[in-house]
Amino acid sequence: MEPVSLTAAAIATLVITKAFEKTGEIISEKAWNEGEKLLVLLKRKEPSTAKVIEQAKTQPLDYNQAYLVGQQVEEAAKKDAEIAQAVEAVANEAQPQLTNTIIENWQGINIKGGTNTISGNTFNFG
Repeated sequence: MEPVSLTAAAIATLVITKAFEKTGEIISEKAWNEGEKLLVLLKRKEPSTAKVIEQAKTQPLDYNQAYLVGQQVEEAAKKDAEIAQAVEAVANEAQPQLTNTIIENWQGINIKGGTNTISGNTFNFG
């Protein structure tokens, strides 16, 4: 089974809304920096989209809202080559890490922290 493939715009949206920061996922500093560059560009060229993204940093979006923001970023990238290039830069930095995290989560091995608290249990099967 292959992990879900995400569009560049979807990846960029996840990074610039800092969705992974809240869940403790590891995204490289370069990906965060590229995301900030994209946000500055969106503020200049697509202020309404940038405003929603800024709000998402403090108040997380639900799935439908996040999807709509991703669509707005994708549309902006289709209209403007500079935005498209910035979206690709974010996606290229974040993609390898996201793929590994998705695979680890799918396999159930992405457990961070915690300790083993099972001890001295007896199982009786009748």
